Amino acid sequence: MSLFGAAALLLATGPAAPAAPVKPAAQAPERSPRAYGPAVPKQARTVALTFDDGPSRYTPQILAVLRRHHVHATFCMLGDEARRYPELARQVVAEGHQVCNHSRDHANLQKASTAKVRAEVTKAQKQIKKATEVTPKVFRFPYGASDSQARKVVHGYGLRVLGWNVDPEDWTRPPAKKITTRITAHVKNGSVVLMHDGGGDRSHTAASLEATITRLRARGYTFVLA
Repeated sequence: MSLFGAAALLLATGPAAPAAPVKPAAQAPERSPRAYGPAVPKQARTVALTFDDGPSRYTPQILAVLRRHHVHATFCMLGDEARRYPELARQVVAEGHQVCNHSRDHANLQKASTAKVRAEVTKAQKQIKKATEVTPKVFRFPYGASDSQARKVVHGYGLRVLGWNVDPEDWTRPPAKKITTRITAHVKNGSVVLMHDGGGDRSHTAASLEATITRLRARGYTFVLA
């Protein structure tokens, strides 16, 4: 199966647990992205950019590119990182981006106990709220891994589950040009793109973003929140 075939075939019930602590292909988003600000024209093609595992020291670089292009994105924050870098978490919100709960410390919640899932969700909610003064309304499972019980717990807190369907595997640190090529080759109308602003060296992701946005916009895409 090709690099992106797994993501295209994945069912909404959630993927199997990963064999190693890396990002596998994810479940499809539960609903289409919503637009930020003014309504998007019916004929416009839309794409949502999302960033996981931050905030980190690479977040300002990514924010600078988004700001320059007047693009808003969704940042799926880890509670522990929001607590570690509250000023960066606040900057994300201040610049109009959406905040998403990505658990407290990136635990695999597939087959986890109900108590574990609740602890990861609620602790992160409190940490992110304390840092940003915003309560997330969206949750992304670490590794995209979940099961029916974990999703039930998340939904019970009024959180919408966010997946993705374009994964350039930027967490493997390919060259910036390759990240852009992987994204632009697979984006379709309504795509949700997975990238990372935390969890390691994200300099290649930051370096790729300018070209990614420029090329997608040249193809007629409007950027929306996931």
